[in-house]
Amino acid sequence: MLVAYPAFLVVRRHLTLRNIVLCLFSYVFYGWWDPRFLILVAVSTSVDYMAALGAAGKLVSWTDRWKAAAWLIGVTLLSLLFSPPGNLWIVPAAFGGTAAVLGVTALFDRMEERRRRVAWLCLSLFTNLGILAFFKYFNFFYQSLHDAISLAGLNIPRLGLEVVLPVGLSFYTFQAISRTIDSFQGRYDPQYSLVNYAAFHAFFPQLVAGPIERAWHLMPQFERILPLDMNMVWSGLRVFIWGLYMKLVIADNIAPVANQVFAGHSDGSAGAAMAGLLAFTFQIYCDFAGYSNMARGVARMLGFDLMVNFNLPYFSRTPSEFWQRWHISLSQWLRDYLYIPLGGNRAGVSKTYRNLMLTMLLGGLWHGAAWTFVVWGAIHGGILVIFRFFKIDDVAKDAPNGPKGWVINIGLWAATMLLVVLAWAFFRAQNLGEATRVLQQAVGGLDGYSWATFGPVISFIFPLVLVEAWQRWKKNIEFLNAGPFIVRYTTTMATLLAIIALSASQAQPFIYFNF
Repeated sequence: MLVAYPAFLVVRRHLTLRNIVLCLFSYVFYGWWDPRFLILVAVSTSVDYMAALGAAGKLVSWTDRWKAAAWLIGVTLLSLLFSPPGNLWIVPAAFGGTAAVLGVTALFDRMEERRRRVAWLCLSLFTNLGILAFFKYFNFFYQSLHDAISLAGLNIPRLGLEVVLPVGLSFYTFQAISRTIDSFQGRYDPQYSLVNYAAFHAFFPQLVAGPIERAWHLMPQFERILPLDMNMVWSGLRVFIWGLYMKLVIADNIAPVANQVFAGHSDGSAGAAMAGLLAFTFQIYCDFAGYSNMARGVARMLGFDLMVNFNLPYFSRTPSEFWQRWHISLSQWLRDYLYIPLGGNRAGVSKTYRNLMLTMLLGGLWHGAAWTFVVWGAIHGGILVIFRFFKIDDVAKDAPNGPKGWVINIGLWAATMLLVVLAWAFFRAQNLGEATRVLQQAVGGLDGYSWATFGPVISFIFPLVLVEAWQRWKKNIEFLNAGPFIVRYTTTMATLLAIIALSASQAQPFIYFNF
């Protein structure tokens, strides 16, 4: 940011130059880990630039196709300049893949309009889901197949191929797919600027861990000059600081408690297991919501508006409310592109339950290629079905005012949060056995419940709970930007001091970089 931000300010009033600079810094940001994975970003960019136009029924000229091809080849060659030697095989692969795509799209021109639009949509789905399936799920499905065949008494040789998961792959492929689908369905009108789309597709604040933006919300911001003043800059900085606080002060300081329990290094008591689950419950929230706030803050400092990805999810009274508040961009994506196309709640009760289960199973698998994530998704799907079967959402919605309503709401909140906390065991565990062990310890009695066990966790999460209770009451999630200047200034400085004083622990990598 120290280099990118001044450069951005110099060119921000020139639309094309601004987007070129944003794209350049986004590519440097993403390629810093491994420049070769920029090729995947370029593949998705080039294909979906064309696919969205074609899916919307617009003319995709050969000029547009050659521009997309040149973008892919150019990024490929530049990325290899900064990559380790021994990757020259990528060059003919890139040229061959580009030629294949151009050849396939030439066939589209011979189709009637409806079939042509469907073909462009399928090209986007095949490309993005194919990349995602290979890099994220190849090892998982091959290992599962190998284990299943071994159980049958047969032996097959293991492949020597270990596929590395690129950072942020699940996020930017889903974002690309949504743009093409929205274009096909008429919810978004794609434009012809490849530079504008490339900047949107690789926008560095949200490239590696979301939120998964919808094109109709974010893309128009790359097609116009955006207003920017000091109020927006300071507002964005304060949102960034709060996200940094959530990550460095809370998530990273309570992570060792969860790590100790799941590694089997605790005393094995029920209290220690619950403390570990509670620690991970807030670790993953502050880790991911912290990143989302940091992304929103940086984007706002550039004049861009990113969607809110977390809205006080741990104050939810029902599982459905939880998923309306937790990882909102993914929840909405799954709702719009999976649950509703499956039929949603329009095809009868039994199919509604089926659709909920399938959506949550695939949502769990999106998070990671492991059976623990599948079980985690199944648990949440089952919870949603049970609450829907007993119409508990209606109970929450119709809860009266006054003491009786408070009792109902608190009871529903406690039940929901208990289920959410216990389910996190499968999300955090390395395998099903580890998750089962921690859960058995947690429900195995009342031993180990003491301040010595829970104090290290509570001391870090208690200020967050107070702040979020205030946010819930005020219905304003940006508490650092609320109130008079002196309040904003003092709370900002206090938060900064807390970050400096309490972030001495070893920094932990962002959890969602793994997805």
